[in-house]
Amino acid sequence: MTTLNSRFQSSISQLSRVFGSEIIKQMDGQITGTQLYMLYYIREFKRCRLTELVERMEVKPSAVTVMIDRLEKSDFVKRVSDMNDRRVILVELTDTGHDILRRAQAIREDIVGSYMKKLSTEEAQLVTDILEKMVRVEQ
Repeated sequence: MTTLNSRFQSSISQLSRVFGSEIIKQMDGQITGTQLYMLYYIREFKRCRLTELVERMEVKPSAVTVMIDRLEKSDFVKRVSDMNDRRVILVELTDTGHDILRRAQAIREDIVGSYMKKLSTEEAQLVTDILEKMVRVEQ
């Protein structure tokens, strides 16, 4: 018998995967889901060290280096030296990186909107209120 908790977890996971794959599909192969996640993280912190990305993504340093190389080649990020410690390399978004994140956000809004339209106004409000409440409890 499936518990309510496992049904909830499964539904949230499936919805997240559907949203993510649809965003990537509509991006016409410009970026992968993992690269997009990395760009969101970099944007959140303005500039970040490669070691922070390694810790956040829980991958080997070489994997982050390869991904940053690809993002840099696509002009989504650039490496800059830390002004306080020239040995430290930071990564920041380029204008192109900001543009692709804006595009991904617009696509996400459209996708979520199409799902929300399938609910009544009351259902959409209720599910949003409940999820926001769950997020606040975690904080």
